[in-house]
Amino acid sequence: MRNIRKEKRMTLQQIADAMGCSPQLISQYESGKRQPKLETKKKIATALNVPLYELMGFDGSIQVNPNPEIERLDTEIEELIKRQASGENLTKEERKKIFDYIERTKESFFRTHESVESIKNVIEGLGENVLLSDYRELNVSGKTEAQKRIHELTEIPRYTKPDAPKTNPPPEEQ
Repeated sequence: MRNIRKEKRMTLQQIADAMGCSPQLISQYESGKRQPKLETKKKIATALNVPLYELMGFDGSIQVNPNPEIERLDTEIEELIKRQASGENLTKEERKKIFDYIERTKESFFRTHESVESIKNVIEGLGENVLLSDYRELNVSGKTEAQKRIHELTEIPRYTKPDAPKTNPPPEEQ
């Protein structure tokens, strides 16, 4: 957080003013003395004008593994997944290769982050950051209209209640 703030040449006071809190609180977040909740992290990201995932340490880069054996395996797995997606039946050994690859990928992904909760927070914040990015491109009248529409959506229960699990519709009677 501190690095992003300094890159943007912003002061603790500027961030605090944008969030409606004290500069001391922002300093405590930067030093690690206090941990902000997800909602606060979203406010900090907005104040810094960066996506939440960037604030949480993901810079958007993908590291390429220089090991050609792993690259060959990735290509092989990709082909197996494409074959399976096209409806082709795979052998038990081929399905196991896909499963093992997915498990290794998940383990590697989870090891690179502090906790599953932080990953969930990053993913949750991605959609909001897309909305914020689009919103920032609007002019004043566009922003006013967007705010009205979002407010209208919050008054419709089907958009505010938790999503119902998907079920298969009953077959049509003939």
